[in-house]
Amino acid sequence: MNFQQIFDFFLIIGAVHGFLFVIGTFLIRKKFEIQVIFLNLFVLFLSLNNFQTWLLEKNFFYQHFLGGHFIFPWYLLIVPSFYAFLVYYLGIQKKRWPFVWVSLILFAVGIMVRLFIIYMVQRNIFDVSVVRRFNLAEDMVALSYSIFLYVKSIRLLFHYKNLYPEILKMDNLNWIKWFLRLGGIVFLFWMFAVILNTLAKNQNPFYSYYPLRFFSSLLIYWVGYQGFFQYVVLKDRIGLRSVLAKRKPVQSMEQDVNQKQNVFASIDEYIKTNQRYLDPLFSLNALADELEMGTSKLSKVINEHGGENFSDYINAMRVSEARRILADTEYKDYTIVAIGLECGFNSKSAFYSSFKKICGKTPLSYRNQ
Repeated sequence: MNFQQIFDFFLIIGAVHGFLFVIGTFLIRKKFEIQVIFLNLFVLFLSLNNFQTWLLEKNFFYQHFLGGHFIFPWYLLIVPSFYAFLVYYLGIQKKRWPFVWVSLILFAVGIMVRLFIIYMVQRNIFDVSVVRRFNLAEDMVALSYSIFLYVKSIRLLFHYKNLYPEILKMDNLNWIKWFLRLGGIVFLFWMFAVILNTLAKNQNPFYSYYPLRFFSSLLIYWVGYQGFFQYVVLKDRIGLRSVLAKRKPVQSMEQDVNQKQNVFASIDEYIKTNQRYLDPLFSLNALADELEMGTSKLSKVINEHGGENFSDYINAMRVSEARRILADTEYKDYTIVAIGLECGFNSKSAFYSSFKKICGKTPLSYRNQ
């Protein structure tokens, strides 16, 4: 098996995997949220682009269709789909335009211009070389437009955090930042291909798109699952947050610590009443500042009367809340990770570790019992 055969095999496997991902995510979701739709469109257009490349490499179908000159410009829609997903995922569609219609218009114009050129070539009005020049021009337009949206995505994540403070409380967006870093490599490969094809005299070098297609296939595996998983967790956390907020009224501490004889009981009541344990950033220092107590004194009170250190004491409350939700069939479709994060844990591993330490079993085992 030579290099080109290995490349073609990897290309078709990546494309098929993308198609299966799109079908699978729609089958397991009861509702078609717009975020999931755009994420699936991103994977779908990337897969269609790679699948079309495979068809061209194998000379299937396209060689007999409109003289073998017609291709769908799926690459015009790949980055726009991701940008639209990002805008809706962050919930800022009223503040930032997702560029959906612009992208669809560019796609439609690309198809119509291509059909016109093919028509003129078949009538011997245009030379066949015009098709290649149009391919290069379309590739440059797609690259420029994609880079434009790529830069806008970077600006959204790094310079406009004030637009989505609530999302940042539930998702640090590191997975998207990593995707953008990987995306930068894809753009380098794309520019490399455009330069090679522009310098070539008669036809594009057969290897010009190999690095681009290979790396984009890897992205199908990574961003598809990361994006879908993160969105499901975020959506579940939003639902859980509203439920937890209604469960107990938030009250101010005022001077409770000084008014009650039992200092620990006052501290315990304050934490539970205000659900401070749900905050993953909640710390001994933060509690001391809120209660206007010394950190060492507060720690001593919790150790003596709570029977454990501050971390274990707070985690016990978080696990108790998680157990209540896991045992309630109303939340059986919510992901366990979302439940753990919304109950105050800052990671899946921390949740599972504390839950097993306190309950003697994993959250999944507890839910299924």
